[in-house]
Amino acid sequence: MRAPVAVVVQDPRASGAELLDRAIALSGFRTTAAALIAHALEATGDCAAIVVPALDAYAAGSPAATDPALVEHLLDLLFDLGATSADVGSTRGTAAVWLENRDVFVAADLLGYRYETPRGRPYDVIDLAEDAEPGAFPLTSPLAGAGLSRRWREAGLRLVFSANRTDEDDGYALCLATLASVLPQVDKDYHYRHRRDPGAVVAALAAAAPPHFAFIDAVVSGHGSGGGRDPRALRTGAVIGASTPALADYLGALKMGLDPFVSTLAAPSLRQARQAPGLRMLGPLEPYEGWVNVDPALLASTAARRGFVEADRSIRPVLQQVDRELFPFRDPATDWLNNALTDTGGQDAVNLDGGLLTLVNLWLAEVGKAGEAWGVLFDKDALRRREAPVNIDPEAVSDGEYDALAGELLPQADLLRGLRADAEGIRWRFDDGAVLFDGARRIALPFDLFCQAVEIHRTIQFMNDYIGGQALVTARDKQGRALRQIERNLYLPQPNYTALGGGVTIDVTKIEAMEYGPRRQRMFWKTVKSENQSALADDGVVTFEAVGEDTLVTIWGRQHFRLSPLWSAIDAQLTPDLKRTLVSEAYARFFKRTFANLEAVAEGRDVRIGRPWSDAAEGEPLPVERLTELARKVQEGGALDLAAMLKNAFPPAPGGRPEPVRIDADGFRHFDGATSAQAARGAVPARVAGLLRDLRHAADIDAGTRS
Repeated sequence: MRAPVAVVVQDPRASGAELLDRAIALSGFRTTAAALIAHALEATGDCAAIVVPALDAYAAGSPAATDPALVEHLLDLLFDLGATSADVGSTRGTAAVWLENRDVFVAADLLGYRYETPRGRPYDVIDLAEDAEPGAFPLTSPLAGAGLSRRWREAGLRLVFSANRTDEDDGYALCLATLASVLPQVDKDYHYRHRRDPGAVVAALAAAAPPHFAFIDAVVSGHGSGGGRDPRALRTGAVIGASTPALADYLGALKMGLDPFVSTLAAPSLRQARQAPGLRMLGPLEPYEGWVNVDPALLASTAARRGFVEADRSIRPVLQQVDRELFPFRDPATDWLNNALTDTGGQDAVNLDGGLLTLVNLWLAEVGKAGEAWGVLFDKDALRRREAPVNIDPEAVSDGEYDALAGELLPQADLLRGLRADAEGIRWRFDDGAVLFDGARRIALPFDLFCQAVEIHRTIQFMNDYIGGQALVTARDKQGRALRQIERNLYLPQPNYTALGGGVTIDVTKIEAMEYGPRRQRMFWKTVKSENQSALADDGVVTFEAVGEDTLVTIWGRQHFRLSPLWSAIDAQLTPDLKRTLVSEAYARFFKRTFANLEAVAEGRDVRIGRPWSDAAEGEPLPVERLTELARKVQEGGALDLAAMLKNAFPPAPGGRPEPVRIDADGFRHFDGATSAQAARGAVPARVAGLLRDLRHAADIDAGTRS
């Protein structure tokens, strides 16, 4: 196997094709590709090559997209090396939720792909979502159960060819961000950024079907604080090539003058790639002359806004610079807002950017935090459930570690012996900063029936404030019952009131062992990891025991949660009596609700809190779409003509969705350019524009850019 390599070729006088050829020669790509193609031909008589370029641009010639001419030049080389097919692959991205003409074939055509290389070889643009199949990802993967293109997995040569651009989410969006476009779900922000950790997603994707090589088109780059949303073209005269997307991104970020690890999407992959033995980095590494990165304050505020899912999904479409003639908006209200908040040249238009956007982002983030805290305290069903895979290797846990649980935990449980239970039937005491506690409830249901309805290995999932996680059974008995398992549990901040002062979700991974007897079942668990460092310990024992015609449920635990700085300071000032009162109240609530949950489960009721994420490819409807649908339903009911109100609020003249003149056989939507241009020049109502200009003026004063 060749040593990993990453190269930068930079020459302002050279053409893009010349730069690509030099990068290919310096990196040894030709040798690598030829060997892979020969191997595939020998094994199957066929070698399909797929190149995934950046297609998430919204105007022809945009520096946010890979230059089609460079991609086609690369396809010609692949044909020269013997590939039986060389195609362009991608899937629809988030913009397809709110823009027309974002099907892969249509978008590629509008962005300049000709379906024929310069040397006359035909190629296809393929939608990699069409043959997505499950089975590519292990159970411990954040993408467990998700689909992945069969053609992509089976391709003899998988290549990523990114554009060179800044990005408001991660500082930069290069090969790893482009690699994510092979995932099948349409609303990628919803499924792969909000619902899951983007860094873990991309690392899992790269592990399941690793690209064989990666390139960055940095001939003309998109820089500036607007990122891909509003890219500014800068001729940087470079091409980067690397044996992995992560190495390409590493050099690409260095050339921007960035710490490569600023990207939460790229960081996990970068840490692994940089440690590769024999790594070579060739070419100039000094930053591009005249390069402007995303303002750090805007980058941080965008990350904060992302925590408020509804607001983040709503604001992205209305801030995107779009060529409306190529990619009209699907919804007239979104189109109107986009026209209002981007610089379209109208005298009343306001460009929501820079300092003002930072302020708006931070305000939205605080609104989101307030809503989250309200949900934790008063409306838990309104919260979103958390999805978090098991984050340790099951093979790394030995049989001896499971076998030792009972011997380690039972002596600690005995430390409560002799204590008198309080009025709620709870015993507890402090122990080295942790709290040891237990409580019991006699449930009027025969032991066998109770154990059949409430599987003991799932007890933790029925406890108070459980908001998500994953359990992975690693051993079963002859009856199919779980004997050992690894489980990751997420709970709402504990106690709930800490959500008001920086309290975080409790995230703990545990190893667990179960015992089954004719009149008693027990489960032991011990914390072995806390991903967010929210807990030093969350260990326990639960026992189901037959008592006459009833079942006695006993729960013992040892918990030591980290407090936020605010609550740590408050905790240090509490009197012993007040602290004992608060602890007693917290555990009384925990046991009351947990035992109520167990009784409900025994009766066949669902006790889960929170609302699930949508599995639909396009995620949930955008808030503006829900508002429009509500108006339609109300109007149909005759109660109130909200549809007319919305129509007046979002008039079609300043950017309303134009009707296509025709839709051809290939699915292209054709629009009247004059009409679209006229719509794009519509004015924002003067009061709205004035308010936004005043806010921007204030933001610029704060930033010291205007007197």
